[in-house]
Amino acid sequence: MKATLKNGLFFLSLSIIIGLMASCLGNSPGDESYPLTDAELLSFSLANDSITGLDSVVFSINQRGEIGSVYNNDSMAYLTKIDRKVIVNYTSGAGTNNNVLNITNGDSIQVSSGDSIDITQPLTWKVFALDGKTVKLYNVQLNIHQTDPDSMQYYRVASGLPFLQTEDTKTVVFNDRFLAYSRIDNRIEVYGSSDAVNWTQETDASGLPDNAVIGGIESAGDKMFAYTDDGDLYVRYDSSDDLWILVNKPASMKVKSILGYLTASPKQEEGLSMVVETGGVYTFAFTKDFIQWDYDEVSPTPIPDDFPLYNFSNYSYQLMLTARISVFGGTSLNGAVQNAVWSTENGRYWAKLTAADATVFPPLEGANVFYYNNEFWLINGKMGNEYNKEVYYSIDGGVTWQTKPEKCQAPSDYSLRYNASLVTDKDNKHFYIIGGQKAVYIPDVWKGFLNKMEFEH
Repeated sequence: MKATLKNGLFFLSLSIIIGLMASCLGNSPGDESYPLTDAELLSFSLANDSITGLDSVVFSINQRGEIGSVYNNDSMAYLTKIDRKVIVNYTSGAGTNNNVLNITNGDSIQVSSGDSIDITQPLTWKVFALDGKTVKLYNVQLNIHQTDPDSMQYYRVASGLPFLQTEDTKTVVFNDRFLAYSRIDNRIEVYGSSDAVNWTQETDASGLPDNAVIGGIESAGDKMFAYTDDGDLYVRYDSSDDLWILVNKPASMKVKSILGYLTASPKQEEGLSMVVETGGVYTFAFTKDFIQWDYDEVSPTPIPDDFPLYNFSNYSYQLMLTARISVFGGTSLNGAVQNAVWSTENGRYWAKLTAADATVFPPLEGANVFYYNNEFWLINGKMGNEYNKEVYYSIDGGVTWQTKPEKCQAPSDYSLRYNASLVTDKDNKHFYIIGGQKAVYIPDVWKGFLNKMEFEH
């Protein structure tokens, strides 16, 4: 009986001692317990009030393999300088103190959470578990962008394309394919590509008459539109077996320009916005279904004298649940090159966004406007005998414009041009400049993008 009591007291004392040892070896103030053989790094962060953005860097910890890794997936800003020691904070399976060795150039120093260390050289951390034997190695890396995220990259991805060696050509994106329409030997030919690099001749011009205005072809979702020299309107659907269909419109109405397609929104119906001629007057028109036509047939209101009729760029988008079409620059009915921006919310009534005293882009013939990086961008085009090398942009929907820095301009081996086609990919990360003119027709394709677009995941 005495022996049993003695043994029981011995085991009780041993349990108390082990509990006290575990408490001294790294339990947190919340009395959390740590497994004796857990050597994994659980969290990691850096801080220094003199290094902008360092305290907000989020680190990932990869536990796989014999040597794990600690890194920031989103690199720090370009030109960030780490020229001083930084405070390191961490937790591991053994807590936060006296269980990490920083191994640099063969030397080892003990690191506790809250210590200041030099991170200008690659780091290898050796993390110990509470048993003092189990260890885990980690390579620690702070990633900093080595290229300017706000500079542009341009690459020629195709050249010598014969179907671009013509004045009358237009490339659009339809069903995730690039379609280049060209008038060659007075016939319309179509070439398609999935990557803008490799092109093959296609047959989807079927039903489109030879007098179609190639430069006026528009793509909008699952539809494409075209009009002819004599004012007929054609539509092609993605389910129409490559056939263009003649639209049954009022005989007194002749289409003179397609301004864009208004997408459906909570506030309005979708439909096509146009300039039409009726009774010898050019006026605005809109149709939502090619059955009902909204325009002034009896007493048409003329379009403004400075409204662009052709050679403009257009863009359809939604802002605050309201769909809009905007047109940029272009040439008016009297032949004057414009530099204004016009917009509509219903496809029928248009308002000029740019004031007479606003800072805008110069009058440019054959320029390209596209929506990129949450801004409107304008490139290419010519002024008289000069070709535009600037990149103009607007952050307020086209009301005012500024120029991008030189790092956004095309490189010296890019031929400045006008009347090129410009399309973006489905993710709006890359844009493609296809063809165009200078002294001669330019049969190449260029791909452009902001560096930051490549950084995004």
